[in-house]
Amino acid sequence: MRATAIIFVTALSFFVGCNNQSDPAETSDKFVPIENGFGYGGHSQGFPDRKMWAGLQYQNSTGKMIVVWPYLGNASPAVQITNHLAIMVGGIAEIYEDGVERLRQRLIGFQAPNGTPVDLTDQILLKWCAASGVEFTNITKDPFVSLKKTNDALQIDFVILKRGARGPGDIMAGDGTAIIQWPEIESIIRDVKTNGKRKIEKRSGFQYLQKE
Repeated sequence: MRATAIIFVTALSFFVGCNNQSDPAETSDKFVPIENGFGYGGHSQGFPDRKMWAGLQYQNSTGKMIVVWPYLGNASPAVQITNHLAIMVGGIAEIYEDGVERLRQRLIGFQAPNGTPVDLTDQILLKWCAASGVEFTNITKDPFVSLKKTNDALQIDFVILKRGARGPGDIMAGDGTAIIQWPEIESIIRDVKTNGKRKIEKRSGFQYLQKE
């Protein structure tokens, strides 16, 4: 399954660097099951300049396919599932400092079968920063390296910046690891659903909830 994740993340990386100008009718799709109804949705579009990207989908008990989130980020693996809850490193379109629109990494949660995608990024990382004594601003813009299951928890590996590590003003990269129990993730999701605001991912038009 790790090899499958790498294949689909590679496809996404290719898509992000391309200009999506092809005929929408010239599309093909492939569903690769993971577990509990969830699976990778591989998409390609256009000919001869084919664009490819990967997302997460869910197939319910009636066989209906639901797109959970259209873009997966370049973490490996980028998805972990327990029961009917999926956590993924998903992409949300954003204009970067150089003026180019890219897919920014965000932690997205989804509870099948009919949940609304929920952005959990800030809640999880702020909690880790408070416990670790690391400034939130030291976490890079696209920090996530991998999502892993560990016992009854989710392990999130990401990149932080260590300021002054070699001298005044010096900045170098370091590793961060947050381990969070699945029930706590579910609690965060409930809070964001109650107190968050509805947002729209502008590249795909997907709606999601985010707490500011």
